[in-house]
Amino acid sequence: MESSPTFIFHHPKFIFRNPEDSIVLFENHPVKIYFSRIGNSLISLDKSPFGSFIVDQHIVPNDLSSLLGKVMVWSKSEGITNLMIRAFPEVYQPVHSGIIKTALLGSGFIETYSDITQVVPLSDESMNLNTHKKRRLRKAEALGFSFRELTLDFLEESYSLIVESRINKRYPVTMSLQELKNMFALFPTAYILFGVFDKNKLISASVSIKVSEEILYCFYIGDDLTYRTYSPVTFLINGIYHYAKGNHFKILDLGLSTDKGILNRGLYAFKKTFGTIDSVKLTFTKQL
Repeated sequence: MESSPTFIFHHPKFIFRNPEDSIVLFENHPVKIYFSRIGNSLISLDKSPFGSFIVDQHIVPNDLSSLLGKVMVWSKSEGITNLMIRAFPEVYQPVHSGIIKTALLGSGFIETYSDITQVVPLSDESMNLNTHKKRRLRKAEALGFSFRELTLDFLEESYSLIVESRINKRYPVTMSLQELKNMFALFPTAYILFGVFDKNKLISASVSIKVSEEILYCFYIGDDLTYRTYSPVTFLINGIYHYAKGNHFKILDLGLSTDKGILNRGLYAFKKTFGTIDSVKLTFTKQL
C-alpha cells in the first residue's frame, strides 16, 4: 500500500481540489511529480504553495534526472515550451532540497526566483521575542486577552478580520470564504483556526495548516484594526507557538516575505521580531 505524501500540498485531494484544473502526473519509483498544464507551460504546481518532487526517503540525483528526462520528452511531443518547478522551503527537507537542486541544475534548469520564508524553530521554551514584542505580550496579558483554538462557527468572523487586514496592508486575498470552507471540509484535522479575544470579542484570528507532522504553517492572519495599538497578532502568534510546541511540531512557518524574489522589508522586519530564521524557497525554470 502506497504511503501518504509527506506534505499536505502533495496529497492528491489537495492537488485535485479544483476539478477544472488540468493536472499531469509523471512517476518513476521512487519519485513522482505533478504539474498544472496551462497553455504551453507546465507548472509544479499552480494554485499551491509549492510543487516539486514527491520522494521516498532514499533518493539520488539520478532518480530525479531520469524522471525529468521523461518530462521533457513528453513536453516536446505535446508542444510544451516552458517548465517551472516551485520547490518547498529548504528547511522542510534540507537533504532532499539539496538533491533536487543538484538534479534540476544538472538537467538545464535555472534558478529564476529565490524567495524567503521565515520560520520559528520550536526548540526553546518560549519564543525569542524582541524587547518591544515582550512588552506587547505583557500588555495583552494585563488586559485579559485570551487565546484559543476555534470551532468552524467562527470561520466567517475570522475571515472578515483576515480580509480587512489584508486590504489594509494591500495584500491580495487569495481565497474566497467558500474556498476556505471547502478546505476545512476536505482536511478537517489539517486546517486549524485560532483566535484572540478581548472578553467575548474576537480581535485577531489565524488559519493555520498542518503541512506535516513536524511543520505548522500560519497561512492567514488578521486582526481588528481598532485594536492594532495593542498588537493582538503578537498574542496570537505566541499562542500558536505554544500550541505547536505542545503538539510536537518542530517548525512554525510564518510564510513568505518575498514575491518572486522581491523582499517586502516591512513584513520581513515584523516577522524578525518573533525570532524567525530565514529559509530559501527556490523556483526553477527551463525553456524547451
